[in-house]
Amino acid sequence: MRQQYDFKSTRAVPSAVPISQALSELIALKGLGRVRGDQRLKEAWEQAAGEKIAAQTTVQGIKNRIVQVGVENSALLNELNSFHKGSLLQKLQNEYGKQDVRDLRFRLKSKRNK
Repeated sequence: MRQQYDFKSTRAVPSAVPISQALSELIALKGLGRVRGDQRLKEAWEQAAGEKIAAQTTVQGIKNRIVQVGVENSALLNELNSFHKGSLLQKLQNEYGKQDVRDLRFRLKSKRNK
């Protein structure tokens, strides 16, 4: 016994999308933009912090516009929090963008992550 099916054309057809939007979505899905952004953030931190501080710290990432910075020892962590946080934040905002960075958080790096 042979059945016949009645196909209806009720499927929604997506409208045309500009190629720039499609490429932007593809780059975001593949995570390519984040890799470039992380490198740019690290370079901005090195410029803002200077050679001496940058050698003893590592940018761990950015979340909710708060830059997480790993610090090698507790003495430097205390010094950065107490005396240099405001000036470093201002320099980083000038380098990376004020709309992209609103705060700095310093964290002690564990011995395993070196």
